[in-house]
Amino acid sequence: MPNVKKYHVHITEKAEADVASVLEWFRDQEAIAAGGKWFAQLMAVIDKLETMPERCRLAGESGELGLDIREILVGKRRGVYRVLFQIEGRTVHIVRVWHGARDAWTADDV
Repeated sequence: MPNVKKYHVHITEKAEADVASVLEWFRDQEAIAAGGKWFAQLMAVIDKLETMPERCRLAGESGELGLDIREILVGKRRGVYRVLFQIEGRTVHIVRVWHGARDAWTADDV
């Protein structure tokens, strides 16, 4: 079996606050089970970033802001979230978990 490149995944405080906000929304909607399912999907996607995170595309805003921010999507249709991350050496930094319907992120958001 080939040697698989492993990365350490670090979730920033802003990204943790984003996740907490989404889970709070699920609680407010009295949809605790749906929130748990969403969180499990999110963590499964984040776990995939331990191998080959460079396979994910650059976020659309990345070029115009001059930042190498990549993204991977979680969810479907109106419930899509963008997991925005940077790769530095062997570390993947999750910088935001951004709802797909929100405005584009800016350098201040990272």
